Amino acid sequence: MISCPACSAPQDTAGRYCAACGSLLHDDNATSLSPSSPAASTSHAPAPHNSDTASVHKESRFIPGTVLAGRYRLVALLGRGGMGEVYRADDTRLGQTVALKFLPNTVVRDAAVLERFYAEVRIGRQVSHPNVCRLYDLIEIEGHHCLSMEYVDGEDLSSLLARIGRLPADKVVEIARDLCAGLAAAHDKGVIHRDLKPANIMVDGKGRARITDFGIAALAEEIDSQDFAGTPAYLAPELLSGQPASIRSDLYALGLVLYEACTGKRLFDPRSLSELKALQESTGPASLSSSARDIPPALERIVLRCLDRDPQARPASAHAVMAALPGGDPLQAAMAAGETPSPAMVAAAGQSGELKPALAWAYLLLALSGMFLVAWLSAQSTIIGRMAPPKSPEVLAEKAREILATLGYPERPGDSEGLFTLDGEFLALVRGQSESPERWETLARARPGPLHFVYRQSPGELVALRSTIRGFGPGEAGRVTENDPPSVQPGMIDLRLDSLGRLLGLQVVAAASPAIAAAGEPDWQPLLDAAGLPPEALVAVTPEAAAVAADHWAAWTGHYPGQPDLAFRIEAAALRGKPVWFEVRGPWAKPAKEELSAPQRIAMWTVLATSLLMWITIGSLVRRNLRQGRSDLRGAWRLTGFLLATTLVAQLLRANHVAVLLDEMNLMINIIAQVVVYGLIIWLLYVALEPIARRRWPLLLVGWTRLLSGRWRDPLVGRDVLVGTVAGIALPLVLHLAIVVPIWLGLPAPAPRSQIITTLSGSQHLLHFMLWSPFAAVIIGFGTLLGLLIARALVGKAWLAVALEGVALYFCFAVFTGITEIWSLPGAVFTAIYLLVILRAGVLAAVVGFYVFLVLEATPLVLDFSAWHADRTLATMALLLALMVFGFWHSLGGKSPFGSTLQDGER
Repeated sequence: MISCPACSAPQDTAGRYCAACGSLLHDDNATSLSPSSPAASTSHAPAPHNSDTASVHKESRFIPGTVLAGRYRLVALLGRGGMGEVYRADDTRLGQTVALKFLPNTVVRDAAVLERFYAEVRIGRQVSHPNVCRLYDLIEIEGHHCLSMEYVDGEDLSSLLARIGRLPADKVVEIARDLCAGLAAAHDKGVIHRDLKPANIMVDGKGRARITDFGIAALAEEIDSQDFAGTPAYLAPELLSGQPASIRSDLYALGLVLYEACTGKRLFDPRSLSELKALQESTGPASLSSSARDIPPALERIVLRCLDRDPQARPASAHAVMAALPGGDPLQAAMAAGETPSPAMVAAAGQSGELKPALAWAYLLLALSGMFLVAWLSAQSTIIGRMAPPKSPEVLAEKAREILATLGYPERPGDSEGLFTLDGEFLALVRGQSESPERWETLARARPGPLHFVYRQSPGELVALRSTIRGFGPGEAGRVTENDPPSVQPGMIDLRLDSLGRLLGLQVVAAASPAIAAAGEPDWQPLLDAAGLPPEALVAVTPEAAAVAADHWAAWTGHYPGQPDLAFRIEAAALRGKPVWFEVRGPWAKPAKEELSAPQRIAMWTVLATSLLMWITIGSLVRRNLRQGRSDLRGAWRLTGFLLATTLVAQLLRANHVAVLLDEMNLMINIIAQVVVYGLIIWLLYVALEPIARRRWPLLLVGWTRLLSGRWRDPLVGRDVLVGTVAGIALPLVLHLAIVVPIWLGLPAPAPRSQIITTLSGSQHLLHFMLWSPFAAVIIGFGTLLGLLIARALVGKAWLAVALEGVALYFCFAVFTGITEIWSLPGAVFTAIYLLVILRAGVLAAVVGFYVFLVLEATPLVLDFSAWHADRTLATMALLLALMVFGFWHSLGGKSPFGSTLQDGER
């Protein structure tokens, strides 16, 4: 017989571990654990809170019934271990049962050890959780030091396993959840237990597991590799090699406890420390299912992960273990473990997304009312709304041909094109002339006005030459504009009219011919009549040379009728008796130097400064994700294929097609090249960013991933589409209110918003924007995630990263929305709405929201459905209504839109 060096209990010499406290008795290298060693001095078995029926030793410090300090009445000795005796006691002052753990006199005489127990109380009191036994105080009673702690009426897990063997699998899962919750509470406070074992786990009368004995626990940041503590049989391999204790070493001990609970036996049963090290290095844990067939695979997987020799291969936290247990959330488990969940796991996670009928109706009615409110406000807040052109492009084109006929050009052209343009210089003139609240009221009556119509014709095909991709907005391949193709071919004619069809400009490229004697003075009156300018309002002045070949020149100055403060100058030229040049110049006509607003300049430099870094980052992320197999290639190809199709159709609609085969082939090559570039951008961006978003913000991708996987009828998809539609209507609403609210308050009215006027030129351009805008919305959505990723890497804190990304988005949105102030409240609200949607509702809602915003920006909205361009408004409203109904119907998840009311009525 020998005595245990930790608790002095007599032992069989053949035993490897103390039957009383579980301490290792000896090893092959004769390295004994003496009572003064840290491991021995801190052993806590048997558990401090055993049941009243626990076996006790015949020697005890006190007899039951003893009253200490006039307060604690000792009821029974619960157990004795290496660290003293544990009594059940009644606290007569507070009227509750407690456990008193009396420390050995040999321990309290050691000031360092006593201070350690004071530290135990300080640490243990930080952890307050139903699955952790509460420590109350370290008190001195009549010369005895004891720990006052919560009394748990139950049995320690070690005794339970010794009595009944293994536990049923469902009970193991239940206990595992309790242990994970308790450990997570301790770890969240920075506390490492360092001695987790069955003897330090109590199972109370309700079957709930409690973690006890934080006597050798220490704050994680105070642990070093020399502080060797714990029961050897439950130490992680890295602790035996001298590495510091950590959360993952606690999880290794948790794995050993769960393994023992599942199988009824310890994983390792060595005779010495050296044998334990050898077993850990050479032997892996056996399958749990080989010992018990009822072990769920999920339980076995997480237990074996906890028992991995490599600490980095174990779960990252107790939260991760809890989430991976049977019945847990796999997505939360992957997140807690620092892993990248699969797209299928993301699609299966999160809420069902079903909305209550009342909430779905609220969203639908909000979207409907917001749509009509935006259309109504557009009449006051936009250029098109304030001075909608009364004539359609077809009528203005016919007017242009009539003017050309009166000027001596009656020939039918081989090709022609008409389009509306916006004169920003005229707007700047009106903005700078007056601060009066009424300054924009007269905009529709002002001449020449900011909205012009350009008519171009050619004896041959008009073939646009531009083939490059624009920095912002859709590609221009094949679209005839006011400058593309350039007017260089003989017979090409360009006219500029105001919105009522009055002449503002003329340029004719005359055919080369032998020198002919100049004809007499041409008749300039048809030009002036076409411009709507009476001769008596003009004064002839010395002309300037026109930029065309001519033989006669003329010039006049004057004022538009009713606008005496607005002077203009007219330059005209003629060749062989026909006018070839006409231009109305006013104070608005400045050199072609476009000034950017301060936010736009900041945005431009921000984009230029970060674009290189962004693409380097994207390239490295693509390479890493492909090598590690994290990318959702199926989703990437589906998204890319969809956007390739929509952008291809959009570009085909936007282009001006020609009958010349070679020119049409070149056009198609340019369009396909642009679409391929768009597809490559999307594919790279998605492969680079989607895996990171799936790892860090998977809940933002649930609806998006379900949609890409083909579950377009899913209630969550419907909810995101409905929420995104509401948000997309709210975005332009903010910008419109920023214009009209000052007008309502009698303040100086801001300049009306210009929006996108291309769609006035033809309904095919609106359809083009409807098909191209998904690409832009996806770019903005995942670009925002990239910005959040970069900001998080730069500043670390999540809230600061969101704030930094918000500032970057603010300046980028300034380019799209025309914000001219450095700091603008509407711009800030606009950005906040978008960020709120993407962070709270997810990527799908944000993409839908920005898509709706872009379509509304491209639509010349009007509530007068007799207007010639009302078909654009009706088309957009039909699209938005389709999105609303889709989102509303599917967000109900098959429930009746009227809830139970209609069903109750039917019954």
